[in-house]
Amino acid sequence: MNCLACTAPLISAAQLCDACTRGLDVRLAELPGQYLLLAEHLRPGAARGDGPVALVREAPLPVREDVLAMRAAGGMVTVLESWREAMQDARGWGQPARTGTIERRIIAAARGLQLNLEFIAAEFVGAGDLAQEIRALAGQVNALLDPAPPTLSVGECAADLGGGDICGAPLRVPAGTTTVRCRRCGTNYPPSSWLTLATGTWAPAGAAA
Repeated sequence: MNCLACTAPLISAAQLCDACTRGLDVRLAELPGQYLLLAEHLRPGAARGDGPVALVREAPLPVREDVLAMRAAGGMVTVLESWREAMQDARGWGQPARTGTIERRIIAAARGLQLNLEFIAAEFVGAGDLAQEIRALAGQVNALLDPAPPTLSVGECAADLGGGDICGAPLRVPAGTTTVRCRRCGTNYPPSSWLTLATGTWAPAGAAA
């Protein structure tokens, strides 16, 4: 049986491999904070230092439509809430309430998914699509937050954190460099290991410098 998100072989019955589960956990933890940071990018070519709440209240038109769409209903909040509803339906639970500000709804939806990662990784039939869509969403948000030259994705960190616990954080090559260092655990990967990481067929732990 293979992971539904990356097709890597699984050593036991599950829907997601350890790396994809870890990557999903990291992204769900980061998205609420990134939602707040997006407020600073609403105005084309400008960001203010008086905080995201003030900027949302005072920002005049024109605004960046791509950032506004990500922060509005139908953007980040809809993706997260839709998957939380699907997960709860699969568990036979009632549907979660959609109340409060979009910020609060994003926090609640992301946290609800995180708290059920064990079920998602082991049993949720939509786990592969969930992991892939959250990965794509995180990529879109990061692109809005950092308009620097695009970086190359080389997969997810394969470092063993002990006891078989795989790091799984997303790995990217910064523009103009040939260095990949995991932001979560600090493991370095030489270019010779990138193809192995990208295909999900990890090299032995000793391949990481």
